[in-house]
Amino acid sequence: MANTFLLTDRNAVMENLNKIAAENAGEHRERVNGLMNADYVDCDVDNLTVTLEFKVKPWELNRAGFLHGGIICTMLDHTAAAAASAFTGSWCPTVDMDVRFISFGKPDDILIGTGRIVSAGKNIFHMEASLKNKTSGRLIATCTAAYLNIARQQSEGVNP
Repeated sequence: MANTFLLTDRNAVMENLNKIAAENAGEHRERVNGLMNADYVDCDVDNLTVTLEFKVKPWELNRAGFLHGGIICTMLDHTAAAAASAFTGSWCPTVDMDVRFISFGKPDDILIGTGRIVSAGKNIFHMEASLKNKTSGRLIATCTAAYLNIARQQSEGVNP
C-alpha cells in the first residue's frame, strides 16, 4: 500500500501512540477512552498494526458480571482508530463498524487489542481489529470498520 500520508517510521508511529496515551491520561481522562486506561504497547510498520492492552474494570461489566458488549465495541473501535491515528498523526472518526462477539471477558482480564489498516484510500481507511485474552489467548471479538481519512483531507485543504 503506497500512500504518502501513512507514516513508515516506527518511532513516529510510537510517538503518535504516546500522544494518544497522554491525552487519554490527561485532558481526556474523564472521557470513555481515558476511563478504559489502555496501555499503548507496540506497533508494526510493515503490517500497519498497533497493539493495545485493556484491563477489564468493574464499571465495564454487565449485570451478569461479564464485560459489557458495548465496552467490547468501544475497545475495538478505540484500537482500530488508534491504528489509523498513529499511522497518520491525525484524528480519524468512525464511519462504520461491524462487530462479531465470540467469547466473553471477566473482571481483571487483560485483553490485547490489535488494530490493522487493511487499506488506506483517498477518503476512507478500512480497518480490522481484534480482542484476545492475554492469558488464555481466547478470541473475545473482532470487527471490520471504516474511518474517515482526515489526514488526506487536511493536506488537500478539504474541510471534513
